[in-house]
Amino acid sequence: MISSSVVPKSAALLCVAIALANAGGWLFDLPLLISIRPSLPKMVPASALLVFLAAVSLACQARRRPLRFAALASGAAVTLSALVMLLGHLSGLPVGPLLASALGTQSAASLSSLFSSALYTALGAALVLTVLRRWTVGAQSMAMGVFLVSLLNAGGYFFRDTFLFQVLPGQGVAIPTTIAAMALATGILFLRPRLGIMAAVTGRTPAIRIARRLLLAAIGVPLLLGVAVTLALDAGLYDAGTALPLLVWGTIVAFTVIIWRLCLQLHAVERARQRAEAGLRRTMQELHDADGRKDVFLATLAHELRNPLAPIKATAQLLGRVGASDNAQLQRMSGIIERQVDHLVTLVEDLMDVSRVRSGQIALERAPVDLHAVIGAAHEQVRPLIERRNHACRIDADLQAVWVLGDGKRLVQVLVNLMNNAAKYTPPGGQLRVTLRADAGQARLAVHDNGAGIAPALLPRVFEMFTQAELTPERAEGGLGMGLALVKRLTEMQGGSVRADSAGAGCGSTFTVTLPLANATSAKPG
Repeated sequence: MISSSVVPKSAALLCVAIALANAGGWLFDLPLLISIRPSLPKMVPASALLVFLAAVSLACQARRRPLRFAALASGAAVTLSALVMLLGHLSGLPVGPLLASALGTQSAASLSSLFSSALYTALGAALVLTVLRRWTVGAQSMAMGVFLVSLLNAGGYFFRDTFLFQVLPGQGVAIPTTIAAMALATGILFLRPRLGIMAAVTGRTPAIRIARRLLLAAIGVPLLLGVAVTLALDAGLYDAGTALPLLVWGTIVAFTVIIWRLCLQLHAVERARQRAEAGLRRTMQELHDADGRKDVFLATLAHELRNPLAPIKATAQLLGRVGASDNAQLQRMSGIIERQVDHLVTLVEDLMDVSRVRSGQIALERAPVDLHAVIGAAHEQVRPLIERRNHACRIDADLQAVWVLGDGKRLVQVLVNLMNNAAKYTPPGGQLRVTLRADAGQARLAVHDNGAGIAPALLPRVFEMFTQAELTPERAEGGLGMGLALVKRLTEMQGGSVRADSAGAGCGSTFTVTLPLANATSAKPG
């Protein structure tokens, strides 16, 4: 949309040019600058002065830092001068050297016509109100009225053999005076484009854009049709009795097409708004769910941190009472403390890793990695938990080396998380299986279990943060619901993907990590 200050400045510049041209026309006897054509009403110097003062007031208000006093003074001068001329016409008493007389007899000493005085009284009042920043609607309404009346006056010139020409231009309103009035009215409307009646047609929302097009059509279509009908009538294509029905019919057809099209656009806008509202509602629900998961996570975190602290505290108290000679008891207590501290360290490391991944602070050390070595290292870390829960774990991998380009330490972390989950959510004595296959340029590393499985409603969001903590905060084996979210992020950072599959609750689950194979040259370390 055009800047709000461009229209008032352009209108002020046009009006100054009209006023100076008229003054030059009277000074140098140039009829073209006074009345366009000798047979038409003349723009007298008094009107040129009103136009000039109004343009000054408009220009002072259109500045980035408005000159309010100068704008108020010039606007008040326009109002008072035009009002004095108007009262002079209404009273029949001479106010200046001469009153404006009949059509075509104006002189340089004539006052503005009755019609012109009324127009510029309203324009001056509108300028004063905009300076005072009060009654914006009233100021814009007066400017709109002046614009529409001036437009009607301009239309009178197209119908010179009609009553309209005799009433309006016959009152001495010259074409330059009419053009200046329309320009000033437009400038006043755009001085406060976001306020008052202008708020309905300014802005960038779809509804306002449609309203703006409809307004332009309401102004432009009748004008264009009127000009076309008049030109055709002058050319003798039909008689005067046919002109009015053609004008009415053409206006109906044009507005039917325009309004129909705008209605379709409004329908599309409404559909888009409904979709946006539906999306907003979904987002709000997701935020509400995420907030709920966060609350559960905090409760779970407190629970997980409290669990290892209790045995650590109890063991520390026993250490104070157990003699140094009881080595077996000391070793047992030492093992309890070590396991619980390891659990605390794991919790803190998971929290730190999630924070680093989300903030992009993890830097991967990419190198050729054999996934057999990753499986071996991960199995070594998870073996105590597997043995404690009496699970059977089988490794089913291709015999040949399977090389990928990635960070070996982070890949071990990914597999450890998946195997830990499988061991935790499988009842004691369960079956775990780790498989490794390479085909079609990809390595597929999968962890299978016959444990608790995943409910269908949970499956689409199983990799979201805190999802598991939300569902089972009371579980004995601990965990904060961050492991799978961390698995997904670490895998994707290395160009891979992870997928979860389960036939439902109680039917076990399978987590498959897919990574691109390293090429032949990079697959050979050293």
